[in-house]
Amino acid sequence: MFMKFLTLVFAMGLLSQTGISWGENYDFRLLRWGMNQNDVISAEKKMEPVERSENMVTYKTQILNRNVLLHYLFVQDKLVGAIYKLDDNYINSGHFIKAYNQFKQKATEKYGPPSKESTNWLNAIYRNNRKKWGLALSLGHIEYVTNWKTQNTTIECSLREQNYNLICLLEYWSVE
Repeated sequence: MFMKFLTLVFAMGLLSQTGISWGENYDFRLLRWGMNQNDVISAEKKMEPVERSENMVTYKTQILNRNVLLHYLFVQDKLVGAIYKLDDNYINSGHFIKAYNQFKQKATEKYGPPSKESTNWLNAIYRNNRKKWGLALSLGHIEYVTNWKTQNTTIECSLREQNYNLICLLEYWSVE
């Protein structure tokens, strides 16, 4: 019995020295909901914030080879949400649809089938003409939304027009 205990302690020591661990329960990237701003900034070792305020820290980074702004959102200095916002400019709105589908696919691979997926038509003039869906998107006639839920996090991937700009977001929110 004592040898089993020693073997277990030895194995745990090896794992901790190599940086391998189990039971790490991250909610987003290498972070947990409720962390304060300084802890979040410390955890993002490879990036420097491009903007910082009382309720938000923003980074420029890339996911899936696409430029994004990463916004960390805080309430009373506790991390409550994180948003990837596509930061690429495309002339063709079809490129935004491709980015949305790429984000959605990667989230589905990571979190499983979505709990909800919808294509919302706010103006159905181009609904039956699939070739015009990019135009419909740029005019604000259509929006795409997909949701997932984990134990601690709600996730939403969305694509919509807002103030004459196309906005593609991948949002993570604490369920608390």
